[in-house]
This record gives sequence, structure tokens and C-alpha cells, in this order.
Amino acid sequence: MQRLREKQQRKENNKKNKQNKETEQKVIKPKVRPIEVGSTVRIKGQTTVGKVLEMGAKSSIVMFGMIKTNVKTENLEHALEPVKSDKPIAKSTFVSSETQDRIYEKKLNFKQDIDVRGMRGDEAMNAVTYFIDDAVLLGIRRVRILHGTGTGILRTLIRDYLSTVPGVAHFQDEHVQFGGAGITVVDLE
Repeated sequence: MQRLREKQQRKENNKKNKQNKETEQKVIKPKVRPIEVGSTVRIKGQTTVGKVLEMGAKSSIVMFGMIKTNVKTENLEHALEPVKSDKPIAKSTFVSSETQDRIYEKKLNFKQDIDVRGMRGDEAMNAVTYFIDDAVLLGIRRVRILHGTGTGILRTLIRDYLSTVPGVAHFQDEHVQFGGAGITVVDLE
């Protein structure tokens, strides 16, 4: 008799435990909204947000930015719409192969010295401006500007200009053995 009572009590306890587990599971499970056309979704495990354009039996067509893709509906989950900010978004720029070829050719033909001796001030400054711009564009680290005697006006004009260029890290006279004050060596960033 004792055994039967114990067995009955265990059954009752098991039923209560099952009922408690079922109620706990019901509480834990949130309501899942079905994915529909126009829903904002993302692929599970990803951060990119897109919109559902079309729904099929097992897959959906989703627009991520400018790209349409076919994704299994089971791999999608609802996402919050991205917040649009006032800050401009940095966009990558596409460089055509023609532009790359021109830059490569320019880099091959670039000489690290420019001679402006005997030029008028405005001519020399135009030449130096284009020379420094090209050097910065091509990523050249060091260039030399030959302007002649170290006490001339070209030296003063060139150095005043170099001090205003953001890509110039440092400039100085060339070593005495290699030309001294008649040549300015420019280190670029």
C-alpha cells in the first residue's frame, strides 16, 4: 500500500512539474511576427538591414542598399530600421582602370628633382605647385627643388609656399656637399 501511495504522489508531482514547465515556456516565448512584404529584415548573424520586396514559399527577395538578393525566409529576422543621421556617409570611390593606368605611368615618369633656376617668380611658383601636388598625389616621400643661390628670392617664395602646404612634413637646405642652400629638400607625409 505504501508503495502505491508513493507511486501516486510521484505521478502527481510529475504532472505539476510538467504544467509548471509548460507555463514557463509559454511565458519565455515572445510572439514572433511573420515576415511580410515591406518588412525591415536582416540575415541572422549579420548587421546589414534590408527590405523584403517579394515573398515565395521558402525564399524571399530582399533589397540590401542597391543590391537585390534571394534569401531563404528561415534565415531572416526582423530588424529595426536604420537611423538616418545628418552626417554624410563616407562612400568608397571607384577608380577606373584608365585613371589607374595614368597614375601608374605618371609615377614611372616622375622625377624627384625640379630645377627652377632662371625662372621668373610666378613661373617658378606654378612649376613648384604642380610638382608638389604630383608628389603628394603619387605618395613620393622626398623631393628636391633646385632654386639657385641660397640668398635669392626664389628660395624665399618657395619656402613660404611650402610652409602652407598640409602634405609637407619638413623642408630644409640640402647638405653642403650636395648643393647646400641652393637646393631645398622637402619631406612629404
